[in-house]
Amino acid sequence: VMGPLPDLRTEAAWLCVPRDGLAVVEMAAAAGLPMVPPGRRDPERTTTFGVGQLLRAAVEVRPRRLLLTLGGSATVDGGIGMASALGWRFLTRNGRELLEPMRGGLLAQVSQIDGGGRDPRLSKTDILVACDVDNPLTGPEGAAAVYGPQKGATAEQVQQLDQGLAHLAR
Repeated sequence: VMGPLPDLRTEAAWLCVPRDGLAVVEMAAAAGLPMVPPGRRDPERTTTFGVGQLLRAAVEVRPRRLLLTLGGSATVDGGIGMASALGWRFLTRNGRELLEPMRGGLLAQVSQIDGGGRDPRLSKTDILVACDVDNPLTGPEGAAAVYGPQKGATAEQVQQLDQGLAHLAR
């Protein structure tokens, strides 16, 4: 799958428990912070696209439940990379589709989200998310402010990512 940076490919595993109808995907397996050398860490450029590729592979076995574990990622993209790998389209104000791997630096450019092309198997699967934090999306305790610096964000980038996440939420 695509790693946290588009030029980083990685082999990532996910777990299938057929008797329980369960598939488990770990975000860090495809977008983990340790995959990005310290000098290349930049959450405006990193993406969760590979996480979406893993989820797409997991729904191929048609699980009743899919567990996605969050944490340890190199990303602050609000999940837009993952969503684009699953068929969502992200459009600019003038209706142009953003075709490059969706990443944190593109959050502010998204003006419309089109889910018409999403994988239909997702609607037939209960998706559970496991997370060990309870930060809000934005603000002084939000994703960009708290986790951005450990992922390589400068103070200016933290502000831009936070504004991008707020824009995405609106």
